[in-house]
Amino acid sequence: MFINILLLVFATAIWGYGFVATRWTLVALDPYWANALRFAVAGICSTPFLLYKKSFTRKDNILKKAFISSIFLFGIMLFQTIGLSLTTVAKSGFITTLYTLFIPVITMIAFKKRYRPTFWLLLLLAMFGMALMSNLEIKDLNLGDFYTLICAVFGALHIIYVGRVANHIESPVEFNFLQNFFVALMSLAVAFIMKGSVDLSVVMDPAHNVLIGLLYLGIFSSMISFTAQIVAQKKIPDHIAGLIFLMEAPFAAMFGYIVFSEALNVMNLLGAGVIMVSVILVPILGREVTARLKAPSSH
Repeated sequence: MFINILLLVFATAIWGYGFVATRWTLVALDPYWANALRFAVAGICSTPFLLYKKSFTRKDNILKKAFISSIFLFGIMLFQTIGLSLTTVAKSGFITTLYTLFIPVITMIAFKKRYRPTFWLLLLLAMFGMALMSNLEIKDLNLGDFYTLICAVFGALHIIYVGRVANHIESPVEFNFLQNFFVALMSLAVAFIMKGSVDLSVVMDPAHNVLIGLLYLGIFSSMISFTAQIVAQKKIPDHIAGLIFLMEAPFAAMFGYIVFSEALNVMNLLGAGVIMVSVILVPILGREVTARLKAPSSH
């Protein structure tokens, strides 16, 4: 399990730097087209492999599984983009991470799962750390916060779904490449409907790093990190995967400081430390947080 935890942490580090890459893309692109072109890069780069594997004509159900997963992933990106246009970055950052809480809640309701008290304590500790990192002030809730909440639900559903199908997938690479291909089609359609056509000359403009940002997000954040997630979730329970994914925030803060000299206050640093401690305690506590409680026997 330790190796798979490291694999998930590696994925969060890539996503953390993805915030830097996203900033580069937003210099010249609106959020809809930034998301669409990011997945377009992933989809285009994935296509030769998918054609070689004859993925689009396979008779097994990997195509169906990847398409379902892509709907959840697309929902994350779409509602986060809409929500962020209507609310603050701080609230968006915190509300999005509520997927960590929604994962065990959904599985308790849908699959009658139960979790140990130690896990709930660790989860609350991590969420407290996230609140500190976000400089959170819960006030003036608006429609953007609601859309972001929907994004968090899609995030939870995506992690739960990947956890349920991961062990039934022969090739995580093929599954993720198909997922990216489908998200690219959906994202391009929505971007065109919402914003019209895009001027691609801004992507190639050497005056900024839009192209570098799109290549990083498409290849590293989409193709590599999501594949690592699928591989790791073959062994890591979905409720633990959600907890580990909170490491994305400390990595994003660290890279923001290194690249953009973004200052971190004491509360931000404390929050990052709390999240890291929560994740470090996962392998130390072992089954106390990873194993589910057995359902009570009926008489």
